[in-house]
Amino acid sequence: MEIVLKLLTKIIGKQRYARIVVCLVLIAFGVSNSEIHKKFGTSLSALRKYKSALQSGQIDQLVEFKGARTQSALNDYEEIILKEFNANPPKTLRDAQERIFKLTGLNRSLHRVRVWLKKRGLKAEL
Repeated sequence: MEIVLKLLTKIIGKQRYARIVVCLVLIAFGVSNSEIHKKFGTSLSALRKYKSALQSGQIDQLVEFKGARTQSALNDYEEIILKEFNANPPKTLRDAQERIFKLTGLNRSLHRVRVWLKKRGLKAEL
């Protein structure tokens, strides 16, 4: 139980691991896997893994921070793309897609182009 509380203070700011920590605490208090599954929807195989890790004292691996999400390759060309688009905004997403391909050599789907532009406050119509 002390190990779980120690980890709880370590990862308090990381919501991503809140469910794991709650499950570990409940397992430590003897709540059955089926009851935890019913309440939180955590899979039974995950709960068995958590219980095994708790019993072997290896719960650090369960809540280890794996790193950030992968970044778009377009981010490497962000300055060039934004300079071009601010000077001459694209009229459509297809236009933006084609111009990004010409500038960078990266062929991205219309959806990915839309998401990337939206994150930077730019708009292009279909």
